[in-house]
Amino acid sequence: MNLLDQRVTSQLQRLFKIQKLFNLHKSAVDKALSSKNGHLDLFLRFLLGISLESNQSLLQGLLTQTGCSSQNTEKTVKYIKEKIQNNLAPERSINLFHCLNELNDNTLVEEIQSYLNLGDMSTKQLSAAQWSALAFVLLTSRQEEDVFDLKKFLGSEEGLLRLMPVVQFSRTA
Repeated sequence: MNLLDQRVTSQLQRLFKIQKLFNLHKSAVDKALSSKNGHLDLFLRFLLGISLESNQSLLQGLLTQTGCSSQNTEKTVKYIKEKIQNNLAPERSINLFHCLNELNDNTLVEEIQSYLNLGDMSTKQLSAAQWSALAFVLLTSRQEEDVFDLKKFLGSEEGLLRLMPVVQFSRTA
């Protein structure tokens, strides 16, 4: 192992020993949300994904506590869902949905997909979190939207604001 690898490993060991995993997740979520330009978003997703119990073998020797990762994951999922309810900017909410996806929690997304399967969304009274979930579903769907039909989703001004990332990603709206 070279000196750089040893230094990074040493720093990671200290980081993981200092904080329990949930506290690390909570701190990382808060720091990513307070970031003005979103530069920590991908790091947060990476951290959450690599912290899963299924990936702990990659972290052997770095974690002082293993085995109760599912409890940490559940606490982290709950914390992220609470943050989503805080009326964040659409881009921040969408990143938190990516984080939930990394943690294998799709409950809010599945709820929105069931609405989508029923058809017209314009008559639905959705919360800000549900509108963000809809934007996440539309952005991550396998189908590339050449034309995004806003008429299907005209429900509220809040909803339209939450769907702006989808409009920006589409070729025509």
